[in-house]
Amino acid sequence: MTRYLGKDIYGSVTWTLAFVATFNAVSDLGFGSAHIKRISEGQDLDDCVSTFAIIKLTLTGIMVAFILVSVFVWTSVLGGTLEETSTDLILLFVLFQVLFDISSIATATFQAKMEMAKLPLVTLIDPIVRVPLIIFVCVNFMGVIELAFTYVIGALAVAIMALYLLFRDHIKWRRPTLFRSYYKFALPLALIAIISVLSSTMDKLLLGFFWTSGEVGLYSAPQVFLGVFAAISTAVAALTFPSFSKLHSEGNLKQIRTLTRQAERYIMMIGLPVSIVIIMFPFEVCLVLLGPLFEESGKAIGIMAVTNLIMMLNAVHASQIIAVDRPDLSARITLMTFVVSLGMFLLFIPDSFLGFGLGLSFTGAAIALLIGTTFNFLVIRYVVWHLTGTTTDPRLALQLLAGVAAAVALALCGMFIEVSSWFMLVVFGLMSIGTFILTLYALKEFTREDYRFFMELANVKKMISYFKDELKKK
Repeated sequence: MTRYLGKDIYGSVTWTLAFVATFNAVSDLGFGSAHIKRISEGQDLDDCVSTFAIIKLTLTGIMVAFILVSVFVWTSVLGGTLEETSTDLILLFVLFQVLFDISSIATATFQAKMEMAKLPLVTLIDPIVRVPLIIFVCVNFMGVIELAFTYVIGALAVAIMALYLLFRDHIKWRRPTLFRSYYKFALPLALIAIISVLSSTMDKLLLGFFWTSGEVGLYSAPQVFLGVFAAISTAVAALTFPSFSKLHSEGNLKQIRTLTRQAERYIMMIGLPVSIVIIMFPFEVCLVLLGPLFEESGKAIGIMAVTNLIMMLNAVHASQIIAVDRPDLSARITLMTFVVSLGMFLLFIPDSFLGFGLGLSFTGAAIALLIGTTFNFLVIRYVVWHLTGTTTDPRLALQLLAGVAAAVALALCGMFIEVSSWFMLVVFGLMSIGTFILTLYALKEFTREDYRFFMELANVKKMISYFKDELKKK
């Protein structure tokens, strides 16, 4: 998309997705977490699924109504205008979002049951179906509407697969009796759900409002690329949430602390050496990965790599707060972070807002996001320390030292070798990982046990066997 369609079309799609996603905040309101919590506690599965399905479909219908009414009021009542393709684009992405909301009935159930083969299987259907269609649209230089249709088709495939796997488990639909239980747990999380979505979309919305879709594209493309690595921590947090919930119900806070520190340590090992390459060669990474039209994104991607690493390290700690039945604290943290981030966005992005504004466009958005994420990191660490006694492992400082060693090695090689191709980017990536691991080994922070862990993690044969066993209900 970045190479064939350019930053304006890419930015238009990204902005519209953010616009629809903002309204889609009302389709969850914390009920997804309530569903995971109740199943992990051992509540009747059929009752839980029946209750959640009705809640989810109702809230999704409300979301659709909100968007349609908003577009009508803006165009017909207030006299506002939309670009020629904007209305059609919004409607297509509303359909896209509805299909994903429906599939979340199944995926939330899989997550609650810790069926971690079904969850990625459903998730993988989207790129498997959508990416070939996007390639076809791009190489034929089609427009933004054709591009939007690829998203809808991918979402349809996800919904079909998710519902198939759910129905295959012989879920019995029954009269729901857990509405009050779900509502009681979800109520404090409603604010979190809304603010969390706003936090993830307001950067794109404000860039589109104060600047153009081109700036949205320059900002969003590297953000999507970094999201690939952030998915690691998201997956770990998704798995640990029901585990933490179960351990908390058993009063086993020690195991929660142990699992959290282990997860943090391995996330750091995976994320830091990759982040160092991006920080050291931001423009080269954007040129090689995104194409010449997005080389300017290098102004922001280094900052965003730091932000991404902080978010990865914080994901498991954040899941603790809800797992130990303190959604009220999570709501306060989310609200405070949103206020700080919004203030920073309004300061760094526009040329002028209420007499202030630094006019840094997408680079300013990256700086603002880093400040907000750092604030969130510090607050969550303090709260988790009070709730479960979890502290940051001081031996992570050894990983930072190994990271410095990797950065020095890359800087020295960069003086003689130019990163101008995929091959050289891979070489520098392997160099970063190699230097990082060797330094950790010298510091006795990377052991044979760690090596076996990563080998097990990368064991394709066992991974396929695990998928087959789970899908066969073994």
